Amino acid sequence: MADWQQGQDALRQEVQRVTALLRSLKDPSVPAVGSWSLGEVAVHLSQAWLLVTCLTQQDLSPFHAVIPRDAGVAAGAVVKDMWDWNDVTSSGLASDAERNLIVLADRIDELAEKYLSRCAAQEDFDAPRQWIIEGTTFDQATLTYHALNETVVHGYDIARAAGRPWRIVPAHAAMVLARFIVPVIRATDPRVFVNGAKAAGLRATYDVRIRSGEAFHFVFDDGALTVEDPSPRRIDCHISADPVAFLLVVWARQSQWSAIAKGKLMAWGRKPWLGFQLRSLIRNP
Repeated sequence: MADWQQGQDALRQEVQRVTALLRSLKDPSVPAVGSWSLGEVAVHLSQAWLLVTCLTQQDLSPFHAVIPRDAGVAAGAVVKDMWDWNDVTSSGLASDAERNLIVLADRIDELAEKYLSRCAAQEDFDAPRQWIIEGTTFDQATLTYHALNETVVHGYDIARAAGRPWRIVPAHAAMVLARFIVPVIRATDPRVFVNGAKAAGLRATYDVRIRSGEAFHFVFDDGALTVEDPSPRRIDCHISADPVAFLLVVWARQSQWSAIAKGKLMAWGRKPWLGFQLRSLIRNP
């Protein structure tokens, strides 16, 4: 429960920041990330909040009222495979014509308050809840950090598109990395988030240490990736990572070379050159 309370505090702060930012902006058509406009990023963020609220109550019907359900996917899940998720997000943007940034800010505020209120009322906090991928479950805390990931990353996207200064709180980035991204990698097939062509034949262990955060061993084994807690295992490459830079590099919002040049990512060990390869070994939706 205490773990979720940390996430709750972070969520409230981030939602307040992002919705205040949206209300201060006028033009939703500004290009943002990839092919999405600023308004489309805001729509997607509102739909992400709708999704986590539905997952919490284990009822996806409000979500599927916006994005039709795939009849081939088991009830309670959204996709069979992580790589179907892009189709879902595209469908969500196509089905929701709202681009008024004030309306979208109000929507996010309302959904966030509903989500946090339902979390506070939960008695089965540690019970597994179906996540978006068929057969994958998480507890309430991980769903909270899912929402934090969406809000932190897309808040950054919106601010950058608008030309506004935006600081990602290092502690919030560290939470997302350790309590959402790592659990997702652990819960899914070991090959899902691996670039098979780049990782084929590679057997290496990275000791990844998030500054002022947690540490993990990323173990690659011929195209498969497992994330373990630190152990006496022999390490090939140590990485010290600033949490904000690492989060942005993971989500392809920042070049690893820029982070390396600024000392935000540092590698050493038996095979330090593997540090330059880590990002290319991992793929994300």
